[in-house]
Amino acid sequence: MKAQPWRRGEMLMSTIVESRDGSTAEGGGVRAVTRAFEVLQSFTADRPVLSVAEIVRESGLPRTTVLRLIDTLVGERMLRHAADGRITVGARLIRLAAFAEAAWAVPEETAERMTRLAQETGETASLYVRSGLRRVAVAQSPSPYSLRHVVQVGDEMPLLAGASSTLLAAASGPDAAEQVLASASADEIRRVDADAFRAAVAAAARDRHAVSHGAREPGNSGVAVIVREGDDRRPAVVLGLGGPTARFTEERVAMFLEALEAAASDLRHTGLPPALD
Repeated sequence: MKAQPWRRGEMLMSTIVESRDGSTAEGGGVRAVTRAFEVLQSFTADRPVLSVAEIVRESGLPRTTVLRLIDTLVGERMLRHAADGRITVGARLIRLAAFAEAAWAVPEETAERMTRLAQETGETASLYVRSGLRRVAVAQSPSPYSLRHVVQVGDEMPLLAGASSTLLAAASGPDAAEQVLASASADEIRRVDADAFRAAVAAAARDRHAVSHGAREPGNSGVAVIVREGDDRRPAVVLGLGGPTARFTEERVAMFLEALEAAASDLRHTGLPPALD
């Protein structure tokens, strides 16, 4: 269940600045910081070395802006020039990634409890927290089957689709659904049925759990329960199971919910990542 430090670094950057969700304040200084994080978020664990053109494409920023930001980030040792002329991560960013690894790692007992949940149900168990208009996986234990839902620690998914996303919105407060819809981009709004989303969030708030079939992608289902409600100080946290829809029959979903509730109760005692406390 242990993630690579670089993926923990991605989680740290996503939590510090949620610029793509429109939550960043206006102003020259803040905008510069936001754009610097957009450059940094162009890098991934699979693509730690990028050309300037690739950074421009991934960040969506003008080339001249990217070049200025690269110079600044290289000077701050957040990035560095690779031998082939491309750009890669610097020593200071690696230091931040190591910090994020410690801040976001779940306690050993929590990791073991999630492993037991995955073995008991046969489905991938994931712990999610809300970050702007996305849910972020902060812990994960894979299904023992070869055909399974694949998610890695640090993965981000839209908050507008899926059982865990719906429940995170429901656990974030009574006005969360409207706030999410108001903050979503035009492209995101085009891909979602707003009334259906409102209804799903209302049902999740009432039932204290959520179930979805093919909401995020065809053939994939999910079930989720609340670990902790969100407030002004701490984000909501949910525990979910994901897997092939063929295995999420009505009978098995009932069993999954029972197993999830028991595991969520245990997780409230074994603890969450330090960054969530």
